[in-house]
Amino acid sequence: MSNQNIPNLELLQRFEAFLNEIPLSRYREELMPVKTVEQDLPKSLNPLKDLYDTYWIPSTSTFVDFETFFDQWWQTHREAIEDFRNQYFWGCTCEFVQQGFKARLYRTFVSVLTQFHFAYSWLAYCTMPIECSADLDIKGIDALVKHGDFQIALQIKKETYRREAAEGSRFARRGSPVHVVIEVPYTINSEEHWKTCALKAKRDDTKERYDLFCWLAAHLQKWLSNGFVVFTSTYPTLIEGFIKEKCTQKTTQEPKYLGWEQVLREIYDVYKKE
Repeated sequence: MSNQNIPNLELLQRFEAFLNEIPLSRYREELMPVKTVEQDLPKSLNPLKDLYDTYWIPSTSTFVDFETFFDQWWQTHREAIEDFRNQYFWGCTCEFVQQGFKARLYRTFVSVLTQFHFAYSWLAYCTMPIECSADLDIKGIDALVKHGDFQIALQIKKETYRREAAEGSRFARRGSPVHVVIEVPYTINSEEHWKTCALKAKRDDTKERYDLFCWLAAHLQKWLSNGFVVFTSTYPTLIEGFIKEKCTQKTTQEPKYLGWEQVLREIYDVYKKE
């Protein structure tokens, strides 16, 4: 806590209090089963800009609830929504399409707000500058950290087993100025869940992976009273230390990609020594 930025800590606390008021159980029952609007959305209907404008360092002292956010988004995008409806949902009622969009935006809403909690935690506890924007997010950069001459892209993602090798070239193809890409994982499963998985694992490498997720759930995350997953102050500071260690010499090659398993393993080793 020695590197606290008091105004940013207060902002983090307000944001966390807002997250704790989201009725996750109600939305899980009402919206999660709805999968009607699954098409690629046109740029005019991408909600990222609206989410960033509303929830990333807003000009007001309060964060609006999801119902208010969705109602505002719906009203300001009616023309584009109607075009989308005519293309994909001809003959369907407005209410049917509206519920589909509401469910689609809710899933994005929860994911992006989880990213924002990590970024707000970074502002409160770390010293390296961080930048977040809808334009960066569209490029696959949840947060851009600057360390000297280095530009480091953070990807804050739910636990995944996807292949990591193609990620660096993906950023290179997009012409991004990023030098390093770091995947910052989180889990929606509890410490007990991962302990059980580790006990049942038949391979050593699988058990090691589950043990890492168990440590992640126990020490780098916490669950608010409504079940929303947020991050402890330890996580961003460990990632900042990881960046200092890794970002020492730039190359002219494509961005270096550091996947979640390497990241967790190495910051775990640092944590054990402290």
